[in-house]
Amino acid sequence: MSKPQRKPGATDNLLLLLALVPYVLDRGEVSVAEAAAQFDRSEADIRKAVELIACAGVPGENLAYSHLDLFDIDWDLFESEGTITFWNTVALDHQPRFSAREASALIAGLQYLQAHPAYAGRGDVNEVMEKIRKGSGRGPADRIAVGAPALEEHLHALNQALETRVSVEMKYHNKRGEALLRVVDPVVLEARDTQWYLRAWCHERQALRTFRVDHIESLALTHQTHEGRESFLDDISPDLFEPSEHDVTVTLEVHPGTLPLIADYLPRGYQIPAGDKPVHVDIPFAHYGSLTRLVASYPGVIRVMSPLSARTAVADFAKAALSHYS
Repeated sequence: MSKPQRKPGATDNLLLLLALVPYVLDRGEVSVAEAAAQFDRSEADIRKAVELIACAGVPGENLAYSHLDLFDIDWDLFESEGTITFWNTVALDHQPRFSAREASALIAGLQYLQAHPAYAGRGDVNEVMEKIRKGSGRGPADRIAVGAPALEEHLHALNQALETRVSVEMKYHNKRGEALLRVVDPVVLEARDTQWYLRAWCHERQALRTFRVDHIESLALTHQTHEGRESFLDDISPDLFEPSEHDVTVTLEVHPGTLPLIADYLPRGYQIPAGDKPVHVDIPFAHYGSLTRLVASYPGVIRVMSPLSARTAVADFAKAALSHYS
C-alpha cells in the first residue's frame, strides 16, 4: 500500500514562490507541467503559485502598488497553453551586477589570498570565486589570473612558526645581494602589492627587522621556542624598511599623482604637495639594483636627477634591457 503524500505546508509554499520566479526567468518560458516536475508539486499547486506571484510586487515611488510595480505574466499564453513567462518583474532583476572587469579584480584578489597558507585549504574561497563568476555581468570574468607563488613553502613554514612560536633559521639575501645566515623570531607576515614580507626579531641584531620572503633561499624551523613576540607589534613601523647610514640618497623627479605609487619608498612623514607640477623627492637606496627596479616598474613617470652615478646606473640598465630585443 502506497504511503499517502504529505500535504505541503506554509514553508513549502513559501519556498516554491521564492524558487519559481528565478527558475522561469532563467529559462524564459516554462510549462506548468515542467515546473510541477521540477519542484515535485502538482500542476494545481504551480497554477496557484503563479496567480499569487501576480499579486506580489513592491510599493513603487508613490507607494501605491501601481500596475508596473507588480509581477505580471502573459496570461493568454498561461491560460491557453499552460506556459509561464514573465513580461514584468520587479526587484529580483534590479540587483547590481559586477562588470567583467570588477569580477576579474575580485577573483584575482581571492586567488592572491588563497596563496597564503592560512587560506590555501579553505573551500569557501573557491565557492566565493565561483559565485562571483556566475554573478558578474556579460563577458568573461577570468581576464586576470594570479598564480600561487613559488615561495609557498616558505610562507607555510613561517605561518607554522608563528603558530607554534618557534625560531627560524634561514639563509637570506639582503639588498646588497649578500647571503647571510639569520636566526629570527617571526612576528607577523604581511603582503604589500605582490610581495610578502616577514617582520621578525633578529637574534644577531637584537632588533626588529623586515625580510622579503622571496629573498629567503632556505629556512628551517628550530626547536628553540619563545614566549611570543606580540608585544613588538606596537613597535612595527608602517614603513617596510628603515634607512641606513650606508644608503645612497637619490633625487627623483615625479608627478604628484605618481607619489602614492611609490609611497613605501618615501621618507617618513612626507606630505604629497598640491598642484600638478613635477616635484623632486630624495629617497635613500641600499644599492642601485633597487633603484633600477623601481624606475623599470613605472616607466616614463620617474626621472632620476642625481647623483650622476645613479643616472648612469639606470641608463646602463635600460641599455642592457634593450639589447635583448636586437
